[in-house]
Amino acid sequence: MNGQTERCAHCGTPATDGRFCTNCGAELGTEPTNPRVWTSPTDTAERVYDVPAPAYVASSSSSSPAPSSGTRSPTVHRAQEPPAYLAPDPSRPRPGMGPGVWIGLAAAMVVVLVLGGFLLLHGGGGGDDPSSSPQLVPETQRSPSSPTSSEPPSPTASSPSIQVQGPPTNVAGFAQASAPTHAPAGVDFDGRTVTYEASNLVDGRNDTCWRTPGDATGTELTFRLDQPTRLTRVGLVNGYSKIAYSHGRAYDWYKGNRRVLSVAWVFDDGSSVTQSFGNNRGMQQTAIKPVTTSTVTLRITSVSPPGKGRAARDETAISEVLLLGRTG
Repeated sequence: MNGQTERCAHCGTPATDGRFCTNCGAELGTEPTNPRVWTSPTDTAERVYDVPAPAYVASSSSSSPAPSSGTRSPTVHRAQEPPAYLAPDPSRPRPGMGPGVWIGLAAAMVVVLVLGGFLLLHGGGGGDDPSSSPQLVPETQRSPSSPTSSEPPSPTASSPSIQVQGPPTNVAGFAQASAPTHAPAGVDFDGRTVTYEASNLVDGRNDTCWRTPGDATGTELTFRLDQPTRLTRVGLVNGYSKIAYSHGRAYDWYKGNRRVLSVAWVFDDGSSVTQSFGNNRGMQQTAIKPVTTSTVTLRITSVSPPGKGRAARDETAISEVLLLGRTG
């Protein structure tokens, strides 16, 4: 061996006695088809092949050609590039239409149906003369004596006065009340203005009143009706029928003010009716002989002394008047 250790030309393993290499099995003394230069002994797992790694990758594909005998180099292929963008296949079925398309189609069908029905009912919308169509209902024949004017008959002129018919009703609300004097306006516990004028006698409320300072005996109140009225009953609330509250304390104005104890009702014909009153904050009334009159005079003939306590006032008050009758 010329002083040198003989090595296998295929794998570089020192040769031993024998015909074949104990490492790779190649026949000793033969040259490999693709000779390699081994600088030092190395394991087969660390062998470096002179193939550019970045451009090729190892493949075990069965379609690669078989390696030459005695060669362990694997088959290599160029790295597979990513597939290019695939155009849509026209043979594949297209996705179904969304709900918006179906809603639009349904709306269009409804419009078509409505329009078709309208045209069908109205003769296609043409400009035909309506007089050419046969009338379904025959025209009513007018008699020669019937009026041809289309104007409605003029209504009978009504009187501006209130016509009270049927059962008697309280006509005091239609009357104009007046008095020679009344107490000045005041302010209640809630800060609201309170008046004591004669119009409060015919406003239909018992918590308002006509009031005048002191003893009102001899005072006359006048009620002018809007037309002659047949009266059958008269009456009044003979005091200030109101209870006020302040800081949890009650002020009974009916008990505090003077109350009317008796009056005389005087009518247009000079007749009169007297009436007396008790301690009752409600409406006290009396029946009278029917009398037709346009004016009623209420003359106060006696009053009570002032009340006592927190609500005491030296003033005479009447809350409401009743004049029951009817016109016509």
